[in-house]
Amino acid sequence: MDRSEAGVGTAAPPWATAGGLRRGLPFDWTLLALVCAPVFVYLMLPTLVVVPMALTPRQLLEFPPSGISLRTFHDLLSDAAWTSAVLISLRVAAVVVGLSCLVATTAATALHSARFAGKAIILGILMTPVVAPVIVLALADYQFLVSLHLAGTWVGIALAHSVLATPYVFVTIQASLVGLDPALVRSARSLGAGPMSVFWHVYLPALRPGLLAGAVFAFAVSFDEVVIALFLQGPQATTLPVKMFTDIQYELSPKIAAVASLLVGLAALAFLAQIAIVLRRRSRGSGWAAGANSGGRVFDEA
Repeated sequence: MDRSEAGVGTAAPPWATAGGLRRGLPFDWTLLALVCAPVFVYLMLPTLVVVPMALTPRQLLEFPPSGISLRTFHDLLSDAAWTSAVLISLRVAAVVVGLSCLVATTAATALHSARFAGKAIILGILMTPVVAPVIVLALADYQFLVSLHLAGTWVGIALAHSVLATPYVFVTIQASLVGLDPALVRSARSLGAGPMSVFWHVYLPALRPGLLAGAVFAFAVSFDEVVIALFLQGPQATTLPVKMFTDIQYELSPKIAAVASLLVGLAALAFLAQIAIVLRRRSRGSGWAAGANSGGRVFDEA
């Protein structure tokens, strides 16, 4: 049977073509570009100022720079205080990613498809660190960690950051589990699968995208947080944001602009990597769709 006889239209809609896409939308792409361009320039303006300031050959910040030199980056990498702050921030962020992913995965899996009277209260408690002011969390963390003799250590900072990052991971994992049918879990249990087997073969494939996204959020939250780290800092526990904050107050040098430039470069690389991954997935999806359409045409001809 031909597709037209079956009632399936073969003609593409007018917005599916390259020219029809622009005509079918309710706004003009040129107007959208004109509106977005000033916003983009406004957002990128601090970056366009900070990066040239990091290339100055002098010991003071200046814009525009009197010359171009990598001396600031060399001084930054050879400064033990700055390298120590970077290593501590990476160490704290790694622990935060592990703890927050573990707690959020356990909570999201336990609350998935569960129905009981206090579920809304538990969800509210899990989201409290996002709602509460950071300064209140910092003071509470300081008082609690002082009693445990962990104030002024990177372990205390990691524990406090884990509390702050866990809600972000929980939300992403919970969103991934929305499409998981609870009947699959019941079927696996009825067939004799244990708790670990159910988690590995049923839950983990569904929550893997949310877990990866939550890990990125947890790393970003910990690596960028300054208020809690400022309360809990110590001589051997100074994170990179705290180091930048204190140097801006007492020693304004081009090293701060160099650190900011490196962070912008890392963010740009991560953004480009994300775009490459999305384009690669789209190319795979289009290839699969083309193969399916060709198979359908062969079936119709047969």
